[in-house]
Amino acid sequence: MLNSLKLSEINPSQINLTGVRLLVLFSLLVESPRTVEEINEYFEQNNYPKDTFSIDTLRNDINALKFAGCTISRADKSNNYKYTLLSHPFNLQIDKNTAENIHKIYNRSYNFLTIEQLLSIEKLLNILSTYTENDEVSEYLRGISILKRLDKNLIKDLIYACKNKYPMEFDYKAPNTGLQHYEAIPKNFLIRSKKLYLNMYIKTYERNSYLPVHNIIAPITIKLTKDGNNKNTVWVIYELKGIAARNFVEQDNEKIIEKRGEILLVKYTTDTYFQITQKILSYGPNCKAIEPDFVVDFNINKLKEMYEEYRNG
Repeated sequence: MLNSLKLSEINPSQINLTGVRLLVLFSLLVESPRTVEEINEYFEQNNYPKDTFSIDTLRNDINALKFAGCTISRADKSNNYKYTLLSHPFNLQIDKNTAENIHKIYNRSYNFLTIEQLLSIEKLLNILSTYTENDEVSEYLRGISILKRLDKNLIKDLIYACKNKYPMEFDYKAPNTGLQHYEAIPKNFLIRSKKLYLNMYIKTYERNSYLPVHNIIAPITIKLTKDGNNKNTVWVIYELKGIAARNFVEQDNEKIIEKRGEILLVKYTTDTYFQITQKILSYGPNCKAIEPDFVVDFNINKLKEMYEEYRNG
């Protein structure tokens, strides 16, 4: 709600500023308890078209929200001088069918959204949950987000490192080998099988890899300097036969390295393992990964995951 309010564009002669303040104040208190200073800071940072309002104005606004049916605690020493919204009458009548439809829309769209958008949507779902009187539906809404079990502070740190391509160090719970310590350069996020992965160049092993975020242990250490040793490519050699071999045309990142009768060996270079998987799948049963071994294993495991996902509906 707050992100859609452009306070700097408000024309005081065309809109009731008291109504705007009450809407913003209510939204701030829905998110978390706030001090007078924090409330004023929000208005200042968003260029509210009026000087910072006084404590008396704020008390009047708090009383107006109470008159509308909100229960708001006093700001005193016991709660660090923060106003807390304890309850409000603005609940939504969301039934299970509506919640399931929201879930369907989410499932059809999350692959096309940025990680920041996914965080915002989870926040919205949680707000909807707090507005919903039905406990079962409220819990259902909170369970929709694919990020629900992930550490949000960790994700924000990873976003920061990823956007700036800052090197980072972290501990990682490897499924087969246990706790590992990695030094890596993050590149981008990807979602597969409803799990969030981070693509990175792992300097420890000098190769690119996708790691599931749920296995990264917080906190991470971010080095606020760029690293020029980021190798951005991975490669695979695959075998093409049949119609795939007969119709094959070299692209910029594909090169024929050997011909064996009607069989072609092609080297494909890209920057992620998942792009390799997509390329191999695009050739159907007429393509098989040959080397390197860890890329072959990655694709075998990914195909197994896809099989399980389709089999389980």
